[in-house]
Amino acid sequence: MADIHCDGLRHTVKRSPLINLILLLLLMLSAGTLQAQGDGPRVHLPAPTGINPVSLTWMNLDSNMNFAGSILIPDGGIDASVWALNYNRYFAVGDRLAEVWVTGMGGSLDGFININDRRTLTTSSSGLSDPYVAMKIGLLGAPARDPTDFKVTEYGFSLYALAGLTLPWGDYDSKEALNLGTNRWSLRLGLPMSFAFGERSATWLELHPGVYIFGDNSDPFRADRRSQDELYVLESHLSQNFTPKLWASLDLRYQYGGETTTDGVSDDNRMDQWGGGATIGYTFSRAWSGFLGYGKLFAGNDDSNGEMWRTRLVFIF
Repeated sequence: MADIHCDGLRHTVKRSPLINLILLLLLMLSAGTLQAQGDGPRVHLPAPTGINPVSLTWMNLDSNMNFAGSILIPDGGIDASVWALNYNRYFAVGDRLAEVWVTGMGGSLDGFININDRRTLTTSSSGLSDPYVAMKIGLLGAPARDPTDFKVTEYGFSLYALAGLTLPWGDYDSKEALNLGTNRWSLRLGLPMSFAFGERSATWLELHPGVYIFGDNSDPFRADRRSQDELYVLESHLSQNFTPKLWASLDLRYQYGGETTTDGVSDDNRMDQWGGGATIGYTFSRAWSGFLGYGKLFAGNDDSNGEMWRTRLVFIF
């Protein structure tokens, strides 16, 4: 995060170290959103121990995937409004930086599914979707540092191990073709990493490879059981600081797999898709920051389509 990040990481400091550290923390945007939209930029960067970011995210989704973004619906689509409230905590495990977060989500959707090209089923609902909990721990280049030591620590490459669990507690009704909840758990495993480039770390490259492993839905719409193959994801962000308060990023995401099987019959909905977009972020004060982003699916071999607007407001204490 350019001057903001590097001033907190390097010895070549011109502004007050406290101001530099606060600016850095305000731009550490919290993770834990829907699967197809990803974490967002500048989520997996180094941070000092003992801080607590709280973020509120709103997304507008228009796609032919389910509300969670984890299942392709070739003969359907949704228009959804999503809210996510997220809490993070950074702490030390031995000499390594660790992080836990909890995300509660909800919203509303209007959707449809075409049945055998003869009938269209429509759905409209609102409520809570499945909550998400996760933990991350540093493997390389991510030492645990308190705020005093953090601002004089030099970072370059950082690698983390991540495990997250989506819990089947969202609103779900098997009589409806589309739901906010999924009625099954899912496990996320990943190795997020970040690279700092340029004078005073003005440029950051983030790569978030990972896999989602899904449990079975034991009560799907008009069926007895639905299973799903693993979904492989690679998310990347290239971001640049322009001023101490303003930054922007180019975002890219690839997804492959995730085909569902209903009562032993394949649903022929394997994902193979590329999406991308851009994000702009700004620090409003010592306590508040946020970003606005746009994303769109632009290539693939799975007949998918979709676009997204996302905005996030962050408070750190």
